[in-house]
Amino acid sequence: MSKTTKVLIITIAFLVLIIGGFFIYQKYFKSNNSSGTSVIPTNNANKTVSIPDTVLSNKFGFLSGGPESYSQIKDYGATWVRPHPGPFLWDAMQQNITSDVSFENSDDIVKTAQENQLGTLATLWPFAEWDQKDQTNSSNCAVSENDEFLPKNDQKGRGDYLPAHRCAPFDWNKYYEWLRKTVERYDGDGISDMPGLKIPIKYWEIMNEPDLQDNLDGRLTFWRDTPEQYAKLLIESYKIIKQADPDAQILIAGAAGGNQTFLDFYRKVFADKEALTSFDLGNIHCISNDENNDFNVSTYKKMLSEFGINKDVWVTEAENMKGKNLQENFELTKKSTEGAILAGAKRIFYTRYDFADTRKDMSEKNEPTNEQIKENQNLYKSITKEFK
Repeated sequence: MSKTTKVLIITIAFLVLIIGGFFIYQKYFKSNNSSGTSVIPTNNANKTVSIPDTVLSNKFGFLSGGPESYSQIKDYGATWVRPHPGPFLWDAMQQNITSDVSFENSDDIVKTAQENQLGTLATLWPFAEWDQKDQTNSSNCAVSENDEFLPKNDQKGRGDYLPAHRCAPFDWNKYYEWLRKTVERYDGDGISDMPGLKIPIKYWEIMNEPDLQDNLDGRLTFWRDTPEQYAKLLIESYKIIKQADPDAQILIAGAAGGNQTFLDFYRKVFADKEALTSFDLGNIHCISNDENNDFNVSTYKKMLSEFGINKDVWVTEAENMKGKNLQENFELTKKSTEGAILAGAKRIFYTRYDFADTRKDMSEKNEPTNEQIKENQNLYKSITKEFK
């Protein structure tokens, strides 16, 4: 081989290395990080995933206290799940201010959902006990010893919990850090995603029923802070989530019902003008307190209109169990479902799987027979099929 040939081969090899290196840089580093900071791709790098159309086109879901019910949800004609309270709790994911964020429990929930072809509505809880205790008046943030979501009062065996103190974060920067990492892990953009992610989380709910305070003998108090502080939580969380995933849709916390006490809380939230544009979807609940046979949708939308808000509305807790037996409860639920959709509800999450479930204390267990389960599945399917 001549000297000229050797030089030519070496030159070509050198050019190939330069071009290859430039391609790798563009693909894995520069295009994935506008800030200029190097990002090491995960196993899912550049493998974007999205929610299947079969899930998105379905209007119905169920509240779930644990993953054991996930395999049955599609048998009821639904394709969505709302874990409650769920694993997306700051306290459960980060043990202290210096520890890493753990995704073990949240990964399990997401994997179980996608194994059953379900979309997930995730409720974000901004509470970490180690952060709450730094509050100047942390004792004011404590819930009752009777609270249903304290670990010691978990009679249902759901496994999830909420900490004893429930105010806005003390260290907002640490909260932002946790929130950003959590959204990034499940957004499906191929960067820092959960390994094996197939159905991303695109819908995030900023807490639950902050308007439900000091009632029911202290059994259910999700927020021990003011409407003004919830407005700040909503505004700040919206910014962080949209930075992490511009395609994410943010739900304001669901109002506990359509009465004025609950809705007045949100009127105070909306006194902060920035809060008006810091959520994408309205959110109302109806725990058998339906006054207009529409799961409170029309009353809630009327309140939103007072502030010029015209957004789609989800009912993320829906039931109308004021009847005396299975048939009456089925008919009431069907009527309210039709009314809610006519009033503009875009998605509905039912809270109960059994129309014969007449429990007043929901901490008690309800165990229908296989025959009863099948009957309820057929009844729910008749509703979801009719109003699809």
